[in-house]
Amino acid sequence: MKIKSFTISFVLALLTLSASFSGCISQEEKTQESTADSYQSQISELENQTIFYQNQVNNLSMLLLSSNNNVSILSNILLNNSDENQVLNSKLMENITHIEYLNQQIDNQLEQIMLLQSEILSLQSTIGDLEQQIIVETIQTPPPKLLVLTVDVEAGSRCGDVDPVSTCMYGKFRNQSAGIGEMMDIADEVGVKMSFFVDVMELYAYGDQLIHVMQDIHTRGHDVQLHFHPALINSSSWEIIQNSTEWKQSGAIKETYMTCWDQNTSDFWFSRAMEIFDEANVPRPIAYRGGAYRYCDTIIEAMAKHNMTQSYNYNIYSSGRQNFSIGYLHNFQWENDIFEFPITYVKDSNGEIVSSSRIDERLWSDWFNVAEVFERYYDNQSSTRVMTAILHSFSFLDKNETGDFYLKDKSKVNGFRSFMHNLSSDYTIVSASELQGYLDNETIQAELKLPLQFLENECHR
Repeated sequence: MKIKSFTISFVLALLTLSASFSGCISQEEKTQESTADSYQSQISELENQTIFYQNQVNNLSMLLLSSNNNVSILSNILLNNSDENQVLNSKLMENITHIEYLNQQIDNQLEQIMLLQSEILSLQSTIGDLEQQIIVETIQTPPPKLLVLTVDVEAGSRCGDVDPVSTCMYGKFRNQSAGIGEMMDIADEVGVKMSFFVDVMELYAYGDQLIHVMQDIHTRGHDVQLHFHPALINSSSWEIIQNSTEWKQSGAIKETYMTCWDQNTSDFWFSRAMEIFDEANVPRPIAYRGGAYRYCDTIIEAMAKHNMTQSYNYNIYSSGRQNFSIGYLHNFQWENDIFEFPITYVKDSNGEIVSSSRIDERLWSDWFNVAEVFERYYDNQSSTRVMTAILHSFSFLDKNETGDFYLKDKSKVNGFRSFMHNLSSDYTIVSASELQGYLDNETIQAELKLPLQFLENECHR
């Protein structure tokens, strides 16, 4: 009977082919990376199976060799021992049958190895296609067009004497309201987050009411960021502050113009702000805007000390409140890596910049052509450019003849809803917290980095 032989070198060649497959997947796109990683994992599993089957083949080959030896021994004994022919013939047939079975098993194992090698080749080809697709998409995908809707949440002398928080933050008048609640409602309708810069210094005026405002915004899933208005602290509160141990130990000075803050004063107020956020059980802020856009180098330094990363202050039309200006800028960085996202103005069709071209409540004005204005801002952006819209908690209100806020009607609420629902998908609304993700993965690049000495000596009235 003819017995099959197994060629070890053939199997080794197959294993060598298996080991030669490798690949890496570009990290540019997370979804394709995950798919490619899955394929790579399958390849590893298939290669492990190949090794298993090879071990099976080796074991079967040893058994085959042993059976062949048994046949030879039994054949010799049969020739020399005719008395035991019948028994030996029976044993010989058993070994021959076992050899045939082992040969069949080896054929099956070799067939499995060939199938595994075919699957490895197919998966390797798929990985290659994915890598090519990632390269093409990376080249073709334009940078995102990001818009941060910032809302300064504050009250004041024009908000009535009864309940300024209810009036100028929630816009409540009798049984109607048009304030931050409606802003969050509309943002929720379109599935985006807004950033509310809450004036925490108003804690000294409104106490727990302000804490509840911060908690309300946070509970609804929107951003609570930092805003300061020292001028709104009354004299009795200043007396309490200045008599506190923290104030006396800080070396801070009483100064309501934030452009005049020395480092001790900036450090004190930013530390106090963090305590207020902690008291409200709201995540500490990463973004800051000064009241009336007032800021200076000591404020940027204090931000960095408290792990804040985003400033929303630079304003080329700040009504004399800022000394520093080097003209029209997009996102840039200070030397301590704080990102500055300037108040956004958009050039008109003639390429000119005017103070009335600010991105603010005009977003929902009838004459404001959003698509045309936005495209002028994002036109020819080489990297991700961030537009900031500045609103206020009382943006839906009007002023009466005495200059006090009141709710005329819901036309501004409806205008904002129309803007939000009709904004093109070309633009992405993000909160400051969401924007941080773009900073962390370096999707957003600073157009330039400036020394903090540019903000020195900002103190002026």
